[in-house]
Amino acid sequence: MARAQKSARLAIAAIASLVLLGPRIASGAERIVSLTPSVTEILFALGAGSEVVGVSQYCDYPPAATRLPQVGSFLTPNIEAIVALHPTLIIGIGLSSELREIRALKELGCSIMTIQDDSVAQIEDSIRAIGDRIGRADAARTLLAGLNAQIADVQRRVAATRKARVLMLVGHEPLIAVGPGTFLDDLLKLANSDNIADSTAQQWPKLGIEFVIAMRPEVILDGQMGTDPAAPARFWEKFPSIPAVRNHRVYGYPGDPILHAGPRIGVSLKMLAAMIHPDAFGQGPAGEDLTR
Repeated sequence: MARAQKSARLAIAAIASLVLLGPRIASGAERIVSLTPSVTEILFALGAGSEVVGVSQYCDYPPAATRLPQVGSFLTPNIEAIVALHPTLIIGIGLSSELREIRALKELGCSIMTIQDDSVAQIEDSIRAIGDRIGRADAARTLLAGLNAQIADVQRRVAATRKARVLMLVGHEPLIAVGPGTFLDDLLKLANSDNIADSTAQQWPKLGIEFVIAMRPEVILDGQMGTDPAAPARFWEKFPSIPAVRNHRVYGYPGDPILHAGPRIGVSLKMLAAMIHPDAFGQGPAGEDLTR
């Protein structure tokens, strides 16, 4: 144990030398490392993209973020890669706050901020908190005003619709559904639907097909099927007793932006709501535009 602790101290000391030998950072300049896609999207949406010097391996939006140095993920941050970027601020999510690597970065004197993105309210709070932290509070207020307007518009459109029973899937073999305690579950509720997976009390429940048949969803949103509009029908046609299958209400959806927590959730909400309540958006059952 003593040998391991000594090795860890030596490693931290070696990494610290990178900081001491690194370039001086101009007063007032920010060098931000983002450890999660939602943070990266928020930073760019606030106009702070030029201050982001490193991102996680999963950060794929906006395109400019894909050209930045990668520093691991929020669960496995690369200390050496992060310190070599000489950040003035590292932003991750709450799950990573007690990781050994995060503690090591704190010991090196790095400034750490963590946010949450498991709900619409948390995403909005994160936008506000990051804006305050990096001196972009006005930009955060503007961004939130636009997001709230998008949400209000969808709610207005679906207000007169009948609430639909919905199943939203993110994976197959097993069937992995969106459950309570996720921002996607919040979006389903804002879209005036009942999430059949809420009864599991799990964020990402694994469901059996028997459960799905018994719950009789009226709409199935199947992200596993990708962008091929025919793919969902090929999988689900074996289960014609499910109302969504019988009535041809099984839809694939794009992972980007729908699976991305962050400032684009207003866009994602509209996409989901238009699939669940197409008539409220001038669309037919298959999503064709009826307003043309």
